[in-house]
Amino acid sequence: MAQTPGKDAKDKTSSSSAAVSVSVTGSNGGSNTNSSSNSNSNSNNNSNSNSSNSNSNSNNNSSTSSSNSSIGRVDVPRAWLAHFEQPCIHLSAEAAAKILGFPGEKELKRFAGPLLKKSDEEPLGSFVGPLLFKRLVVLASSKTAQAGKMMEELLLGRDFISLPSQPLPAKGAVGRWPTAIPDEVGMDKLPFDRLRNYFEWRTRMRHFAGITCGIVKNGHLVYYQESGYANVETKTKMATDSIVRLFSMTKCLVSAAFMTYYEEPQRGIDLDDPVSKYLPAFAQSSMSVLPKRGQRENQPLDRPITLRQLLTHTSGIGYGATLDDPWPPQKGSYYKIYEDICEETKDGRIKNLEQWCNALAKIPLKGQPGQMWDYSYSLDVLGRVLEVIANKPLDVIMEERLTGPLKMRDTGFVVPKDQAHRIGPWYKSVEVEGKPNVAHQLEVVDKGGEASGWVGANASSVLSAGGTLEVPLAMKGGMVSTFNDYLRFLIMLRNYGELDGVRVLKRETVQLMIANHIPAACNGKKTVFVFDKPGVGYNLLGQIQSSHPKQDKGTVSGEYGWGGLAGPAFTIDPRADIIVLSMTQTAFVLDHEEYLRYAGRRAIHQYFYGSVAAPNKATSYPPEVFEALKPKPGDNGKESDKEFEEEYRTARLTRSKTAKERAILPGARLDRHPSDDADVAMGSLEGAASAPAEDGEGTPVAKRRKSVVQVPKATLSTSPVAQQTPTRPPDPSKPQEYMFRRVTVPGEAPSQGPEAPTPSAQKARVTGHDGEMLEVITEGNWQRQQVHVKDLSLIDESHFGSASLVANAPKEFPMPGSQSKDKA
Repeated sequence: MAQTPGKDAKDKTSSSSAAVSVSVTGSNGGSNTNSSSNSNSNSNNNSNSNSSNSNSNSNNNSSTSSSNSSIGRVDVPRAWLAHFEQPCIHLSAEAAAKILGFPGEKELKRFAGPLLKKSDEEPLGSFVGPLLFKRLVVLASSKTAQAGKMMEELLLGRDFISLPSQPLPAKGAVGRWPTAIPDEVGMDKLPFDRLRNYFEWRTRMRHFAGITCGIVKNGHLVYYQESGYANVETKTKMATDSIVRLFSMTKCLVSAAFMTYYEEPQRGIDLDDPVSKYLPAFAQSSMSVLPKRGQRENQPLDRPITLRQLLTHTSGIGYGATLDDPWPPQKGSYYKIYEDICEETKDGRIKNLEQWCNALAKIPLKGQPGQMWDYSYSLDVLGRVLEVIANKPLDVIMEERLTGPLKMRDTGFVVPKDQAHRIGPWYKSVEVEGKPNVAHQLEVVDKGGEASGWVGANASSVLSAGGTLEVPLAMKGGMVSTFNDYLRFLIMLRNYGELDGVRVLKRETVQLMIANHIPAACNGKKTVFVFDKPGVGYNLLGQIQSSHPKQDKGTVSGEYGWGGLAGPAFTIDPRADIIVLSMTQTAFVLDHEEYLRYAGRRAIHQYFYGSVAAPNKATSYPPEVFEALKPKPGDNGKESDKEFEEEYRTARLTRSKTAKERAILPGARLDRHPSDDADVAMGSLEGAASAPAEDGEGTPVAKRRKSVVQVPKATLSTSPVAQQTPTRPPDPSKPQEYMFRRVTVPGEAPSQGPEAPTPSAQKARVTGHDGEMLEVITEGNWQRQQVHVKDLSLIDESHFGSASLVANAPKEFPMPGSQSKDKA
């Protein structure tokens, strides 16, 4: 069940090779040894500080890895996945017999044995893998009604999943991460050496009890560290198989599971569907919004909440209290309206997610859907939408759609009692009053072991897709995971939907997931930022950084990630091909992930340009702005605790909290955009020169009245394509006018015959035309089709909006629509 680091037993004789292996062992938990090794004479310089000799399991793990690599794949209907035990991807012969309609295992063997022998296939043993099970379905399809029905699914089904053809071993690796030393992937090791010492110092100072963290570059694990304890009292070391509480990092997993249903065209799911399509309690007519200043009564909704707004926290729903927020809520608290629903959840009066969502729908929204970004319970509502779509509980959905196929063995909503020893306490680091330089005190928020609120019957009965639904003093809920498990999920995203030969999501779906969705969710407002941090948007997995003149130093456009209240956080930078994952079990502390991320970027920087006299976090600056860093006489490259202490003190005073940190901190949340006119202000900010300039008439730009092209609010649009398209509908006699427009096209009927249902419409994007035939790519299944221009309907996207156009460009290069004229 557990994943642990292990030693790669393969002989690597290349002087440039190294191994930092993270492997997977059986349900007994295995040993916790991380290994790093080099075979050349410089191995002491290149290996990390926690390297170790290979243990007795090395040969077993190595043979397992090699045997797994030779296992083929087989496509089976996704519905069959529920029959196979995870993560071994097998089922017993007895279970196979019952599924296929035989009285027992003996009857199945008596029937199938001769047929398998006749075709020179392996005899039926105690366990059945996907390939053999598929073969048994074919053989028994004419024998039993159950097998005949499964044969129809095999022949007529549209939703298939790729599984290993043979059962995977119950013990041993399901594929170790490819590893490399930093030099092999264009990174310098010195920033990692310094980071290792810094994290060791911080664990000694008890800023967090323990940490396990790593960096993946180009698909290779190049840095791994574990430091401190999962349980300080019992001195249990933090390791890659230590079970941690995810809290809000549960949201990322649930979003990914939802998208596996979205990409199935037969379900007809659209991100702009109203939530009421699946949850009638969220109908526009039955919900209301809190009154604004000067209003006395709750206001009706201007528009219904959509699925996209749930995924991006733009639904208008708010959030309850977090840890350390006063409880019961004080008058005027931002979470006061959720007091009753939190208490009812704590007391057990609300017993499941359905009841909780019905109660939430009766609470007024904090704002109109699509007007602002507000961290919220939205993903919990999406979890209930998932249950309705699949007609299954959320925990079963997560197992079937995500954690099972990805072999995330320790990820779920409940820790089994026999694994309770692997979950340590959840701590809070408290500074000794008046003594900032003294080691902090660690207070226990949730006990470890069988007393934890995530073990067995202690776990919340309401499956929170967002992380927690409880009151601050009894906070629990959401999923748990391990470093290894969650890294498998992140590697899948890095691979655009695939891991170890199993495709969980289509490549196009992952590309859609990691795009910034706030402009589309907020009616085209391009200045709705996450926690008002300039340039920070939100995709379907967490925050995403977009280019902005005031973005935080060291951030990079395109990087995305999220964190959790208990201390885990991640970032993926697709352009640099970096994955950063850092996990602690200490509340409110997420800056370790930022240090890890900056160390990775600095390692790339120094590999190409050498050491520079730059601040440790100024990794986004070009190297030429700094002088070369010259080593001090007698400097051995090791910083003292005094230097770390000074750096930590300075960072506390000067660093800006990330969006991940603001999401978990107590107190008022400033998460609304500045104003409805921010688009105009943003255009002015980006277009204005830093120094006062003068136009041809001698008027300073700062005082010059800007020429603004007014565009009707109803016809605004954020996309460049939509800005250029005419407001009138395209002319069917001119198919070129449909280029890159969003349209609906007829879908395929699910059955044939005179009584077949009308084909459902599919949304698509026009990508080409040949006469009256248009080429479109359908959404969800991403298929290319040829459609006659008369068979499609245009989707009005004008509600997405765009900023007003500020015409402040030089006269010789006037902006479109500018009313200025050149001087004669």
